[in-house]
Amino acid sequence: MFRHRSAPHQTVAVATAASRASAHRLLAALATALAISLLLALLSAAVAHADVPDVYYSIADTNLVSSPDGGFNYVVWLRDANNTPITNVYVILDFTEAPGIQLCASQDSDHDGKLIVVTDGAGRATFNVKAGGTSNGRVSVGTALDVIRYVHLISTDLDGDNDVDAQDQAALNALMGTSGPTGDFDKNGTVNSADAALQSAHLGGSCTTTPAVVQSWGAVKALYR
Repeated sequence: MFRHRSAPHQTVAVATAASRASAHRLLAALATALAISLLLALLSAAVAHADVPDVYYSIADTNLVSSPDGGFNYVVWLRDANNTPITNVYVILDFTEAPGIQLCASQDSDHDGKLIVVTDGAGRATFNVKAGGTSNGRVSVGTALDVIRYVHLISTDLDGDNDVDAQDQAALNALMGTSGPTGDFDKNGTVNSADAALQSAHLGGSCTTTPAVVQSWGAVKALYR
């Protein structure tokens, strides 16, 4: 029986066409995979930057001044990587790594060593910390997931008994002329008469008592736990 056999050049042409089709399918699959990977990367980046505080743009003073009777504002500004305010986010001051600091029970009723304030429309959280004592430890400032700063607490109540009295004045007098930060309530780098005046404004104050004359730094725009 006679069988038709394709010419060699016809066989090569068919093979080449099949290879081209296979190559086109492979390239199309790779292009699709690349496009998906690119999209996922962009989405991941967007999610990563949304509502995540950026250490560079967020603002928190490295020295936190407090008094048992309050009276000193500590403001934290949360910004993301685009320098956009982060609103309606809980900012946490964590004192658990600062042994020697005594938070007033009116603010730390559950005794977990943390104060929480929610940011406003400008990405601002304003704390009015009522605390006493001194510590070589640090207070962390951040959110539930991120720490943006570690700070030092400076209280007018130097002996940590949650009131400001003659003992605290004597302790501050012993610090006169030093560079702080303990006792440097105006944060100018030197403990001097200006700091003594600030402490005197809180003399007689405690967690439950406000002196007759007290320095006012504005209203607290936050809810304390």
